[in-house]
Amino acid sequence: MRRHHSWSISIKLWFAMTLLILAVLGGLGFTLTWLFGDFYLQQKLNSLRSEAVEISAQLASVPNWSGRLNLLESLKLTSGTQLVLLDPQGNIIVLAGSISQKGSQNTIEWYPKSLLGGSLNGLSRDLRPSDFFTENYLDQVLSGQTISIKALPINGGAQAMLLAATPVGLNPVKGVVLLGSSPIPIQESIATFRRLILYASLIAVFLATVVSLIFAQHVTRPLGLMQRGASRMAKGDFLPIQGVTSKDEIGELAEALNWMGESLKNHMAWLSQEKNLLQGIVESISDAVVMLSIDGSILYANDSAKALWQENEIVVQERKTQIVTILQAMAVRENQAENFEVVTIGIQVLQIVMAPMSENEGIRGHVAVLRDVTASLRAEKNRREFLASVTHELRTPLHLIQGYLEAIQDEVIPKDQSEEYIDLVLEEAKRLARLVQELQEINWLERGQVMQPTAINMENFMLELDHRFQGRAQELGVKLEVSKGFGELYADQDRLLQVFINLLDNALSHTPSGKTVRVFMLEEQNEMRMVVQDEGEGIPKEALPYIFDRFFRVNKARTRKDGGMGLGLAIVRQIVEAHGGNVRVESDMGRGTAFWISLPRL
Repeated sequence: MRRHHSWSISIKLWFAMTLLILAVLGGLGFTLTWLFGDFYLQQKLNSLRSEAVEISAQLASVPNWSGRLNLLESLKLTSGTQLVLLDPQGNIIVLAGSISQKGSQNTIEWYPKSLLGGSLNGLSRDLRPSDFFTENYLDQVLSGQTISIKALPINGGAQAMLLAATPVGLNPVKGVVLLGSSPIPIQESIATFRRLILYASLIAVFLATVVSLIFAQHVTRPLGLMQRGASRMAKGDFLPIQGVTSKDEIGELAEALNWMGESLKNHMAWLSQEKNLLQGIVESISDAVVMLSIDGSILYANDSAKALWQENEIVVQERKTQIVTILQAMAVRENQAENFEVVTIGIQVLQIVMAPMSENEGIRGHVAVLRDVTASLRAEKNRREFLASVTHELRTPLHLIQGYLEAIQDEVIPKDQSEEYIDLVLEEAKRLARLVQELQEINWLERGQVMQPTAINMENFMLELDHRFQGRAQELGVKLEVSKGFGELYADQDRLLQVFINLLDNALSHTPSGKTVRVFMLEEQNEMRMVVQDEGEGIPKEALPYIFDRFFRVNKARTRKDGGMGLGLAIVRQIVEAHGGNVRVESDMGRGTAFWISLPRL
């Protein structure tokens, strides 16, 4: 945002006021100077006119030129005034202080200087009033008129003279009285007046500067406060503007800005609350939410989206690029309506719903909701496999039982072999009962039931395992090493024993004769670890992620007599997790397998 210093307004106000004063004073000075000059000129001309009329009247009362000349000697002219007496033909009879007798070429002596009333005020003695008096002026005077004019020299020149001419006598006119005066004194007076106007203008400009600066500061100070307050509001600081106390339009503007700031503050608080609420809702959604701009760049991604492409991992770029590329393709393909698609990235299956973000100008981006349906699809797959496995596990022994019983009923089997078939039927019935029991146990464990934890002495527990399985190990030719137990563990002893029975039964069954099965304990700070390790054929790497799934068998070709129904390890995981622990498996083909059980201590 551009910032303007408040002094700029002061300068503008000063300039405007100064310009106004200069214009007023300039116009006033010009007008006054013109009026003053014109008035003074008219006054001077009127004075010359009156003086000429008075001299003419006196001269007319004298009957002859000799008496008239004597009369002229007694006259006192105004300072700076020259007198010329002309005959009716325009010939000079008297010039200033000189006398020339009519009709004679002899020059009469000059009149005394007192007749001139002083110096000529700078008027060149070569220029006389008669030099400005044209024949036209003479004709007007001879016709009986009295004239007063400002005239220029007849022969050209810039120096003007003020003239007043009047006839001496009437019918007939005996002569002409011509008075001349220089306009220089008037011009000097006008110049003096102009200097006074100039000095007054300078003083007025100075006073205007002081007054305008004081006034501008009075105006611009609250404007500066409001400007700084508006800048603070633009940055999010909505504190009211202080220091503006005037009750005029500026004060009303400050009140309006404060009201606007308060309104913006409340509105921003509401928007922030709505934003936080919306963001909280979006962040709490387990699905990934991604907002794309119209050019396909990511504007926003919630935590679920970041976790989806593992934003904090080193491998983020490739996975993120795959997802963004898919979203961009969907955005380009469908710009108006909702778009739905299911894609697979690696082992993940994503369900994507995308919709455009519309506004008045059109589409400004897209919102995509990505749901990881891998687990649900896998659960659905497991459910179908579970139903198929349960059906298979139930159908096979039931068919056997049905076949054996029908054979006995139809007496197809010899009587000496009927007891053997009855034993087979009983064995399959027990297997069915065991299957139902194990399924029921898994259901109970998933529901968090049937746990009865007590303090278990691990030394006695390990001894019981050793006594229980040493006989079977010897039958199989497998060496069983059970380390000495230590400490106490808070758990359901029967369930924990069931875990080790399943693990040891598997370990002994899959370990060749002459090899070793080991059971040992490790003590950590907050947990206790127990390990069942064998030297059997191992588990393929691709089977390890599914080893704890229900009805999963590594070797599906093995018979039920050779192996169980695939529920033992599922029960192991359920029991361990029900105790707040975890179980994991490590295996190398041809070298053996190790099951690690971690349970929290007392």
